[in-house]
Amino acid sequence: MTNLPAARKRIDPLLLLENWFGSGVRLIGQTLILLVLTVKYILRGEIDWKEVWRQCYIIGVNSFVVVGLTAVFTGFAMSLQIARELVLFGADTAIGGVVSLALVREIGPITAGVMVAGRVGSAIAAELTTMMITEQIDALTVMRIDPVQFLVVPRYLAAMFMMPALSVYAMFIGLLAGIQIAHTAANLPPETFMDSVKQTILDRDFTVHFSKSWINATLVIMLSCAIGLHTRGGAEDVGIATTRSIVWTMTMIFVFNYIVTSLTYAPR
Repeated sequence: MTNLPAARKRIDPLLLLENWFGSGVRLIGQTLILLVLTVKYILRGEIDWKEVWRQCYIIGVNSFVVVGLTAVFTGFAMSLQIARELVLFGADTAIGGVVSLALVREIGPITAGVMVAGRVGSAIAAELTTMMITEQIDALTVMRIDPVQFLVVPRYLAAMFMMPALSVYAMFIGLLAGIQIAHTAANLPPETFMDSVKQTILDRDFTVHFSKSWINATLVIMLSCAIGLHTRGGAEDVGIATTRSIVWTMTMIFVFNYIVTSLTYAPR
């Protein structure tokens, strides 16, 4: 007599929603506490600058290639679409202004933030989770070394230094791509393109640009570190923490991007 297959567990949507909501609330609380502790150490000047510069290389220099590739093809696609549409309406001279405004206020910070979240944030979450599982964090605590000061502060400062640089880099690469596409697709001279840029971009646009960059740096480092420092279990949990950090950081980057855009929007 063959055994009947085991009955599948019923999935309760309300229970799943409750678990997801509770997990999100806990993560937000852990992230805020971690941010407060990190800022406390920075204000006290308890900073390992040697480790900060090492993290600058890891976070910034090692991300230049992937950020540049993403920015150039994003600039190509966006400029091509904008150029074709504006040419149809006879507004080809406005191509430079529209493309540059999108790059300065939106594309530059988002491109750098998403790439750093995928490349650096996931690595941080995996590294800290592994340290938790192998009890290295406990060893630091036994030696009276605060894990926040030792692991989080240098990464946070490095991200605050390098994220604006990566955002400006992405903006510049996207602008070069826009000039090339506008010249080839709309026969728009680079001089006309740049004149439109100068007439459109204002100082407040760069304020928004750098504000978003620093917010993205805070989101990537704080969320990844909070997830890594509060994960327990085995090898499987390293992958779960990595995936969770990517999902949360990228989601929050887009959420806060909209919030900053809505708060700083003003008629030109």
